[in-house]
Amino acid sequence: MKSRTLAFGCLIIGGALALVGSAQPWWRAVGQGVDVKFLGTQATTGLSQALAIVALAGTLLLLVLRTRGRRLVGGVLLLAGAGIALVGGLRLQPSADAVRSRVREVSLADEFHLNATVWPWIFAVSGLLVAGGAVLTMISAAAWPSASDRFQSGRRQADGSTSDDPAELWRAMDAGLDPTTNDHDTAKVPHPDVQDRAAGDTMEGTGRQEREA
Repeated sequence: MKSRTLAFGCLIIGGALALVGSAQPWWRAVGQGVDVKFLGTQATTGLSQALAIVALAGTLLLLVLRTRGRRLVGGVLLLAGAGIALVGGLRLQPSADAVRSRVREVSLADEFHLNATVWPWIFAVSGLLVAGGAVLTMISAAAWPSASDRFQSGRRQADGSTSDDPAELWRAMDAGLDPTTNDHDTAKVPHPDVQDRAAGDTMEGTGRQEREA
């Protein structure tokens, strides 16, 4: 349970941080009368946001999968995390034409500088979190409980446990059985009108005693 909590924590925090980071300004064009911001989605043409969405969607998908599926999705998340870290570490810049066009919208200045913000590094760190959570998922996936395990508790097993199947419950009631009890745990209570006779007590013995009397 600790490994699953740690893995989900890394994946959710990393994915959410990547999604937020992709929508923050990565670059700023600064000059005389110029201060234009370029978001991560603009600098990477949407790649940063797409990778963050893949990380979050894969994390949610882990909740409904079994061991093999978790490991497969964990591999995809590892690639997504590595991609996020790479994109953030490279600090991809918007194209020169895009920068010039945005600057022309606010100023006629020809001199400006393109400065990076801290958000590409934060985006890269979020990718490391996603990658770490993905590795932990692939290692410990077999120990995670399945989402469908709770539906198996009421199904009849070899030890005589009851079933939640409506058809089986109706058949049990038609047969005069109580499907809500366990045959192994229910004590057999004799009917009050039925007397317990010893092995030697028979109708023939009763008749003989009446004649002798």
